[in-house]
Amino acid sequence: MERFVQLIVAGGVLLIGALRLAALVEYGSAPWLVGVALALLGTGAVFAGMARELEPGAFAVGEE
Repeated sequence: MERFVQLIVAGGVLLIGALRLAALVEYGSAPWLVGVALALLGTGAVFAGMARELEPGAFAVGEE
């Protein structure tokens, strides 16, 4: 499997699990903070997976 796909899938699974953890425990508790931190990590992994496939300058406007 391609590396970028692995990052996107793993990040998505981590993000969903972390958000469920944060939703099920008391706001501000230690497990809630762990859930929030893992959700940020999962989001970063998803974006890293997407960024791996983009060509340099993919979002450049008016530069040809």
